Amino acid sequence: MKKGVVSKLYVLLIMLYLYVPIIVLMIMGFNKSRYNSMPFEFSLEWYQALIEDTVLQKAALNSVLLALATGIICVILATLFILGERYLSNRTKSLFNSISMMPMSIPWLIMGLSLLLLIRFFDFDKSMFFVAAGHVVISLPYSLLVLKARVQSMDRALEEMSASLGASPLTTFRRITLPAIAPAMVAGGFLSFMISFDNFAISYFLMPAGVSTLPIEIQSSIKFGFTPEINAVSTVIIGVSLLCLAVVGLIMGSSLKTMVGRSENK
Repeated sequence: MKKGVVSKLYVLLIMLYLYVPIIVLMIMGFNKSRYNSMPFEFSLEWYQALIEDTVLQKAALNSVLLALATGIICVILATLFILGERYLSNRTKSLFNSISMMPMSIPWLIMGLSLLLLIRFFDFDKSMFFVAAGHVVISLPYSLLVLKARVQSMDRALEEMSASLGASPLTTFRRITLPAIAPAMVAGGFLSFMISFDNFAISYFLMPAGVSTLPIEIQSSIKFGFTPEINAVSTVIIGVSLLCLAVVGLIMGSSLKTMVGRSENK
């Protein structure tokens, strides 16, 4: 009984440690004081300032477009890789898995600096292409992990039955494989999107002059003087992230219910 209480208390303390700072940040986004001083006075002043801040809006748009492109590319590459590795030998599959997962073990700071040195070595100029390529490199493993777990739980007999009934590989993929892995594709794409959206190191090293993303802009704002607009934009980002998580959760939950229903019918 005591162990159960201690365990729950331990989990509660961890949750408070992780989420109380975020909650305080969101609350201070509605505080009238410029310096987050008390007493608290409710105001939407900083959201109004955020609407009028074209620099932050442009940086946020750049981040969204970059993260969207990264998420789409990662989902496509991860799907092709996961479905194609089933036809590789175990040795080759292990080698490719090790290479593809390696970016997760390398600090992003080192990765960004390495990519910068690489493009300088070949005398290339910094551009959005290299920024997107760097984001894909660090985000791809997360899509791979989600899709790998989903594909491993699939019943290969369904694909074999489809082929035995005369369906072409494309038809089998479109009617059997794709519906089964679609929720994992959405979840993997969302993870890659968030990794890219929040990334600072890769963008900082590879971003061309005159272009900025939201993490870079926030870092610059904190460096030269904090403004409560950062609280406001952070609150908006957290709200959008929670909404996306809820959508992904609904999709995954619906897919799970469908799978359970099919299993019971069998």
